[in-house]
Amino acid sequence: MNKNPLILEIKGNSLDDGPGIRSVVFFKGCPLSCIWCHNPESKKAGVEISFEPNECVGCNTCIETCAGKALSRKNPFFIDRTLCDLCFECVENCPSGALERVGREMKVSEIVEKVIKDKPFFDNSKGGGDLFRR
Repeated sequence: MNKNPLILEIKGNSLDDGPGIRSVVFFKGCPLSCIWCHNPESKKAGVEISFEPNECVGCNTCIETCAGKALSRKNPFFIDRTLCDLCFECVENCPSGALERVGREMKVSEIVEKVIKDKPFFDNSKGGGDLFRR
């Protein structure tokens, strides 16, 4: 069985995670527990739903959409993960983006296609690594 990697995020023009300009591919399922971790949402090796309360407009569209009744304003975490079946209907219907899918399976070719778009930055700035220099 050939499984595609689960990607948290692909960030171009990154200056934070090493010397020079680079693209960074963040994978889900990190086995480390670094105290300085910038991406704690990368630790679980599966897709998740995140909720950002500051983005929520209180329209209750997500609550009405959830067939499993996993969302509730009475829940301090808003999402009851024991009831959530990860159908992502709430994410797709949230007008403010307060609910977001965390993690996507991507083919290696898709990852490369996305990262290679940053090659002009590496060429012009002499940033990045030797991977893009030929």
